[in-house]
Amino acid sequence: MRPTGRDKNALTPLPISDTAMVHLYRGELGRSDNWRTRLDTTTNWALTTTAAVISFGFANTQSPHVTFLVGIWMVISFLLIEARRYRYYDLWNRRVRLLEDGYWAPMLRHEPVDPDSLRELAQELARPQLQLSLISAISTRLNRAYGPILIVLLLSWFVKVYSHPQIPGSFKEFVERAHVGPVPGELIMSVLAAMSLLAIYLFVSSFFVRAPLGELRTRPRGRRAALWESFYRPYAMSRTRRRAPRSQTSPPAMPPEP
Repeated sequence: MRPTGRDKNALTPLPISDTAMVHLYRGELGRSDNWRTRLDTTTNWALTTTAAVISFGFANTQSPHVTFLVGIWMVISFLLIEARRYRYYDLWNRRVRLLEDGYWAPMLRHEPVDPDSLRELAQELARPQLQLSLISAISTRLNRAYGPILIVLLLSWFVKVYSHPQIPGSFKEFVERAHVGPVPGELIMSVLAAMSLLAIYLFVSSFFVRAPLGELRTRPRGRRAALWESFYRPYAMSRTRRRAPRSQTSPPAMPPEP
């Protein structure tokens, strides 16, 4: 039997047109912009909450210091929400960066497209999954926006407890002032100290890890992650092993029909 015309077309891959790539690029860029807008919205919520808490907390001497604790809790909640949104933003932004690095940049240089970038893009389109870990997203947002906000709230709480209604005579008196209802001041300060140490650790570690693919960084080529990076889960990009392309041999010639 001779292969029919339909079988020949099935074995031949369809060429990728520039128009299809333009529409794909515009679609992925639109998704990235939408999720970037959602990040800005959450940051605006945190800034508005911080300004309202500080204005109300220092309005008069009778304002309780628990207002600042509520503000810290709300800002941490916004941080967790924004870290989740940042993971989805990284997913769409990675696709945009792969298109720019593997398709548009070679075309502008009058070079052939990068097959590795397009193969990685095809894999992400076929099986989309989040490439950025939650811890890495939290540390990134602490570095970019939420670190200074939490520092301002913590300093404001300290100033409120220390100076209102008057300066304490000893450290023990300062700890007793930090109580909230039946909760003793020792527990409040221990929780704040543990949260501060964790935030400092994540904030400092964000300076020693690689930025996500879309954050003005090209795609890594053949670089292995260092051993020390695995202790605080850096930007957990899955590294799939690339299989060698199979050698496509021409099918054996069919004997001529009698």
